[in-house]
Amino acid sequence: MIRKSLLTAAGPVFCLFLCISCAAKLTTISDTTIALGTYVQLSLVARRGSEQDAKRDLQEVYAIIDDLWARFDYRYEGGALHRFNRSKKIEKSEDELLFSLLESSLEYARFTNGYFDPTLLPVVDLWGFNRGKPRLPSPEEIAAALEHVGHEKVTASDGVIEKPLPVKFDLSGIAKGRIVDLIREHLLTNGYEDFLVNAGGDIYVNGLNEERRKWRVAIQDPLRQNEYSGIIEKTNAAIVTSGDYEQFFVENGVKYSHLFNPKTGYPASEIHSVTVVSDTTAFADAVATAVFAASKDYTVHDLDPYDEWYDDDSSRGITDLLRVR
Repeated sequence: MIRKSLLTAAGPVFCLFLCISCAAKLTTISDTTIALGTYVQLSLVARRGSEQDAKRDLQEVYAIIDDLWARFDYRYEGGALHRFNRSKKIEKSEDELLFSLLESSLEYARFTNGYFDPTLLPVVDLWGFNRGKPRLPSPEEIAAALEHVGHEKVTASDGVIEKPLPVKFDLSGIAKGRIVDLIREHLLTNGYEDFLVNAGGDIYVNGLNEERRKWRVAIQDPLRQNEYSGIIEKTNAAIVTSGDYEQFFVENGVKYSHLFNPKTGYPASEIHSVTVVSDTTAFADAVATAVFAASKDYTVHDLDPYDEWYDDDSSRGITDLLRVR
């Protein structure tokens, strides 16, 4: 595992911190590393004098993240998901955390009318983003891949999930969110009440920052690099962004991103970015993926425009900002 500490946050969301002398008894310990195929930022608010303990705890969290990703990533050959993708069933006893994530992914697929679909791996493989060699497949190839996609092809009951052999799971649209939620639980269990976890745009903010104010999270402008389209001020909330500005290629003047519409097998193209605010990061992760995939056709009664949003009028519409209940 290659790990690199950075001085600034990277990825689709910038996290803003203000450090002033009025919070003399508190300090913020932050670190950013490469994990989960992206940048992971952790910030803990701790009492002064306990910095070494906080730094040690940060490293422990990174080790937990590595272990969880190995369990949830279909590319990890020793993992339960890799085995499940090459078989027809998985039992809960094999890996309870993975089994729970698979169950959640199927539940969210139903909730989003299939616009989030964890069985999209045949299409993902076809386009080549996961191998770092994206390409434009033929319509015939896409149609053939879609024959093996569909959450409705999977059944879950009595501690067993079963599927046809060609159906394969890619949990990338939910795994980072679930890992952030598990890290939140770990930090709370270990006595931390004020922290921020950012896994490449999958964010959870808990408690207050060093100034004893709500955390301020700036949302990346998808059209202007190193600019942001607005700021959210929240506590005890998940904030997840999906956008087309991180992974894409252009062919014959057409931009193709890595976020696919499961109904068509093609990348979604009608919007540039969507941010969802919710109680849990995994849920927000799946819904943000679904809203982006469905673009302007997406309608669910549980989604509302988000009203605690600071921006200027020029950025309105660049990022669709939604609350999910």
